[in-house]
Amino acid sequence: MLAAAVLYLLVVAAVWLALPILGDRFWPATLFLFGPRQVIALPLLVIVPAALLLQRRALIPAALAAAIVVGPILGYSLSLRALTGGSGRGDLRVASFNTGSRAMSIERLKAFVAESRPDVLALQECSIPEPELTAAFPGWSVHVDRGMCLVSRYPVLKAESRDRNDVWRAGGHGAILRYAIALPDRAAPGAPPSSPVPAAVTATAAAGAPDAPRPGAQAAPGARTFSLLNLHLETPREAIEALIHGLWKQAAEHDRVIALRTWESELARRWVDEAPYPAVIVGDLNMPVDSAIYRRFWSGFENAFSRAGLGFGATKRTRWFGVRIDHVLAGPGWTTERAWIGPDLGSDHLPILADLRWTGSPHEGSP
Repeated sequence: MLAAAVLYLLVVAAVWLALPILGDRFWPATLFLFGPRQVIALPLLVIVPAALLLQRRALIPAALAAAIVVGPILGYSLSLRALTGGSGRGDLRVASFNTGSRAMSIERLKAFVAESRPDVLALQECSIPEPELTAAFPGWSVHVDRGMCLVSRYPVLKAESRDRNDVWRAGGHGAILRYAIALPDRAAPGAPPSSPVPAAVTATAAAGAPDAPRPGAQAAPGARTFSLLNLHLETPREAIEALIHGLWKQAAEHDRVIALRTWESELARRWVDEAPYPAVIVGDLNMPVDSAIYRRFWSGFENAFSRAGLGFGATKRTRWFGVRIDHVLAGPGWTTERAWIGPDLGSDHLPILADLRWTGSPHEGSP
């Protein structure tokens, strides 16, 4: 029994070490990357009872294997910041949510904003018309661009959207938007409170409420400007469905989709690197943190949920399992105080939220 437990531990450790190298690169690893990883825990149902009955020393390697399965492989996050609650709300609360191309209830969205109180809400596959979104959040900055929406209670100074025609011609998605947003100095007189409830969600907007500022608004004195990138990158769905039906016979389709997704991440990363201000990246990247593509392009940023989340953090759900493919990433100068997964809003995705604190130079991003 001890030998079986040790062998299982070695197999689990090999999967853990190989997945970030081979996932989104070699088709069997990609299937495991996006599939029901829980299957790797099934041998424990035999090993643990047998060890209790026959050889209790086997419980030690079994326990180590279980820790690797639950933690690195299944992605359970157990951060000290999540347990202690961090050091406060931070300077910026961001929320990202893929609405799933479904008819989103604006009332449900308003209730979510009232409850979670984000400063900036980025939406992907957003089907809400801009006039409706603007009317729902009077006084907020609103921007809509071909299925990508942004709602910000702080002024949006500039909005840029990468031309997607080249990606579309290749069969991809590649939604990449970059915003310059003015974050007020909370210590300044007249600065907005840290967690206001927007009028749009606490009461019917009063007559004469201010129109939502358009991109191009001016920053208030003392404000710090940051760049926010809202991304929705190509899905691996076509490759996975092809592999399920054809296995190795569809390896070429897998490689085609991987090449497309790698290219889109390269384009998005270029836009991040060219951001004129300290960057925060949010959106549906369509890859978990142990994807080889993620490791190549995005592992240099602080992943908010990995840094300060608690639990598995699945944002994309199927009937049987979930995977975290939506992310909040903090660029240099930012750190995460807290990150969590929001409630079910009627999509096959769940919102992800994070409280970020600016720890960089007090002059960076200032006018």
